[in-house]
Amino acid sequence: MKFLKKVSPFRLIFLIILLAGNTFAWFIYTSKVDGAVNVHVKGWDVVFQAQNTELSHSVDIDVSSIYPGMEDYEYEITAYNRSEVSANLTYVILEANVLGTNYVSVEGRADRGEDPVATDLTSAQLLNKLANDFPFTITFTVTGSNLQAELGEQDCVLEVVWPFEQNDDETDTEWGIAAATYKSTHPDLPSISVRIKLTITQNPS
Repeated sequence: MKFLKKVSPFRLIFLIILLAGNTFAWFIYTSKVDGAVNVHVKGWDVVFQAQNTELSHSVDIDVSSIYPGMEDYEYEITAYNRSEVSANLTYVILEANVLGTNYVSVEGRADRGEDPVATDLTSAQLLNKLANDFPFTITFTVTGSNLQAELGEQDCVLEVVWPFEQNDDETDTEWGIAAATYKSTHPDLPSISVRIKLTITQNPS
């Protein structure tokens, strides 16, 4: 009671204002800290599609039969990015089988969890071989690597072309016979099979 008598009304009012101010400042501070943890997580939604069917990241493309003068074969895959962030599209050729001869790339061995062997080619080298070492060409092209956020898309196309006349009748005849023989002895197997791994990763924000 003696203490209260010594405190003037002015000091008491000042003390109340000071306490109220500190309480208000604490409330503002805790609200800001609390609000800082409510971070928006950006969605991630990407898909590969071919012939109206969703595909996994590893795609097996089979060409039933090949011969000189065949109609050009095309298999198209579209990569869609419906995410809120832009993305990057990459690919590697894991494996290719041409008329019973199998080629596994260095990247293909790694995908299998195997060590590469001395004769293995890299994905780029294997793609170059498929495009240049036969009378027919096997190519895989991508329209671009960048996928814009929300509406981004890029096309990937595997194409097999074997023109009827290439000014090399001997080679065409040799490989034409080989293709026909392989198909007659392996009617249920594709003449060409290519396994490709497609990957979409987020671009750094």
